Amino acid sequence: MKFQIGKEEVEWEPKRLLIAGYTSKDQEQLQKHIKELEEELGVEPPPAIPMIYDLSPELLTTNDQISVVNNDSSGEAEVIAAEINGQWYIGIGSDHTDRKLESVSVQKSKQVCGKPITSELWPLASVESYWDEIEMKSWMVDKEGQHLYQSGKLNEFMKPEDLVNIIKERNYYSSDSVIFCGTLPLLSEGFIYGEEFIAELYDPIENRSITLHYDVHLLKIAENIKNPKEV
Repeated sequence: MKFQIGKEEVEWEPKRLLIAGYTSKDQEQLQKHIKELEEELGVEPPPAIPMIYDLSPELLTTNDQISVVNNDSSGEAEVIAAEINGQWYIGIGSDHTDRKLESVSVQKSKQVCGKPITSELWPLASVESYWDEIEMKSWMVDKEGQHLYQSGKLNEFMKPEDLVNIIKERNYYSSDSVIFCGTLPLLSEGFIYGEEFIAELYDPIENRSITLHYDVHLLKIAENIKNPKEV
């Protein structure tokens, strides 16, 4: 995979993908999110907080399109932390998830969807002193238009160093990993299953941003085809 760090283009292949869930520092908001997932999707409360999901790094993509089965999956904006050659960098990604499968197994629901990430990254060291001020937003695009889907600042989450320490304590750590660091609450009443997903990481101190934009392609459903000649 090719990444842009400042003016330098870096070729690097991640060896591990970890998705961190329930990383909010606001315990009241966190419990609300857990209750929403349980009531809307039937997702059981997590056995540990935060949760760490170990997924295939092959799911990571910088392409502008992913393919899914059925229109019941959705993205969510997350800061990604990537350890490249011993140094940490951040970007933005989408933990695209199959919401129907989520009630069966959260890990499986994440494993069946590609994980779009940006090719542009910032050195973590360049933003650590004002990490809490960085803003993150996402938009979902469907037939009715573009909807602001999530909005907040990174002060809502654990800092990467604290998350990495937990990952090491639980024996998930590997060098050359990509870590999804947690997502924001939805502004809508429920999930929106759209055709495009847009996410932005904005640095108000340096007045710069990283934007993720991808399309969601629906595959033909084999079980729905009555005549094979229609394929």
